[in-house]
Amino acid sequence: MVRAAVLIACSLMASLALAETDTFRQALDAARNDDWESLNRLESALDDGHPLQAYLEFHRIRAGLPELSPEKVQAYAERYSDSPLPGDIRDIAIVSYAQAKRWDALLAISDKPPGPVTLKCYYYQAKLASDDDSALQEAARLWAHGSSRPNACDPLFDAAREAGVIDEKAIWERQRLAFEAGNYSLMRYLNRSLKNSEYETAGNWLKKLYRSPQDIDDLPRGLTKARKEDLREAALYRWIYTDTVAARAWFEKHESRIKNEDARQSLGRRLAWYSTIRGIEENRQWLDDWLESHSDTELLSQRARRAIIEQNWDATAHWIGKLPQQEQADSRWLYWQARALEATGSEDDARGLFQQAAQGRNFFAFLAADRLGEPYRFSDEPYSAETPFKAPPALNRIKLLQELEEDSAAHREWLWLLWHSDKEQQRALAEYALNQQWYSLAVEASIQSKSWNTLAWRFPPAYQAQFEKEALENDLDPWLAMAVSRRESAFNPRARSGVGASGLMQLMPATARKVASDANQARPTQAMLYDQNVNIGLGTRYLAELLDQFNGNRLLALAAYNAGPHRIDNWLAEDDDKAVPVDVWVESIPFRETRDYVQAVLTYRVLFIGLHDDQPRTAQLISDKENESSYTLSMLE
Repeated sequence: MVRAAVLIACSLMASLALAETDTFRQALDAARNDDWESLNRLESALDDGHPLQAYLEFHRIRAGLPELSPEKVQAYAERYSDSPLPGDIRDIAIVSYAQAKRWDALLAISDKPPGPVTLKCYYYQAKLASDDDSALQEAARLWAHGSSRPNACDPLFDAAREAGVIDEKAIWERQRLAFEAGNYSLMRYLNRSLKNSEYETAGNWLKKLYRSPQDIDDLPRGLTKARKEDLREAALYRWIYTDTVAARAWFEKHESRIKNEDARQSLGRRLAWYSTIRGIEENRQWLDDWLESHSDTELLSQRARRAIIEQNWDATAHWIGKLPQQEQADSRWLYWQARALEATGSEDDARGLFQQAAQGRNFFAFLAADRLGEPYRFSDEPYSAETPFKAPPALNRIKLLQELEEDSAAHREWLWLLWHSDKEQQRALAEYALNQQWYSLAVEASIQSKSWNTLAWRFPPAYQAQFEKEALENDLDPWLAMAVSRRESAFNPRARSGVGASGLMQLMPATARKVASDANQARPTQAMLYDQNVNIGLGTRYLAELLDQFNGNRLLALAAYNAGPHRIDNWLAEDDDKAVPVDVWVESIPFRETRDYVQAVLTYRVLFIGLHDDQPRTAQLISDKENESSYTLSMLE
């Protein structure tokens, strides 16, 4: 009897909570649509002091601008100072006050320059309106950029030009920045502002050199030495990109004509960079001579990588040996040093370096462990709380926002909470998130707290049952699909990239539609891609299709998932006599993002298996077939 009463009470409480959530959702929709009559009616049905009341008041403040006094904006910010909303309403108020030219009100709510460029320009317009001429110098700094600036900056720039702070020299210098940024349209626009001066002639030549940098020696006599030097530097900068061999020949012969030492060093480095990453044989001797006299870690790393791709093991050892000791101690370089020793007959020395490399927890450490036949070292550190955890109010808001499917708002609340917590609090929040099955938030907290060795937070069994279900239907390893999701979105179902990839497995809408069509499924909408079940279903099917396309080779399929299947043919040797081993092929992938992606997903899969499956922590990274394959186009037959 008592048990039945308890169950009835629990059911009633759940129903009331659901009703409250539905009422608040309607109230929030009304607030967003400026339906104040409905909002007032719905608010009366909510409990006093609702945890998300700030979100409703936010829209009242927004709708009241720009007439609303800055004091009310400030009062809102103080009342809800433990959330990200005050920053959001200040940004909206800055725009609104600026468009209404309420400059005093703008400065009343913003006592320092905001971050975004548009808001900065409004802020300095307000400063200028209050007779603070220092705003003109800030205008000149904002002006000096190689890309277009927001329209909000135009009045500020106009004032700076009228005051002579932005003069023809400043226009010319910005034109050079646009040249280096490859922004030809901005160059042309700026050139129209150069009238009847040497800068106009120089600007016209700058446009010509962008198209034909090889005309570096044909500069007109009428220009000053300074402008000729500017143009010469710009032409060589561009020429290095368009024809690295010809640019090297000119630089080798005429380097002394670049008078500015900093410019000469910068151009030399640019030439070395493109000579290295493009693997240009004609420039090899010049490049190696340059590298011998310049301690540039990034370029030395690229030169060592080039030697690995060519399987020139003596050169590999030489260039790795030029790296700083701290770099050489990284698992990646220890592994390749060992490979070089192994290839040149020093197996015992190679084994010692493989053993050092295998101490890490990354792709090359696991490769080294596999070569030794040893288990992987996870170095996992379970969490132990130093003090009892006291849940801050923000956690209740995050929970309610997630129930409302306001995941973006929940994520922003979480980030704000992490940024305003010390490391121990961040770690406690990570553990709390994991226990709540807030997987993406646990991963985020592990990053913010730099808890690299607490693997439970970094690699939780997120949506494991769904991954297993879909993987079974698509004859796919669920751990591989989970590893893809971890790399793609850190298990955030609402993730969206700058190019439109969406959801857990970051599917492009066109890809998702094709996969669904091939499977005779309904055409997925953008909203559907944020549904974890839909996204996992389409993502695992797409991954399975890529594996089938590439004959089960996970490295090729993962590279295709990241960079597109159309690129893989170009990354495989045409002839079998040019085949490379699997580790060299991974290092040879031209796109750094894709190289890192393939390594990360395979590494994450090992970690998921080791943490959440009853399998040995060894020989899981690369299959025998993948390891024994010849990485040429014949793989695709």
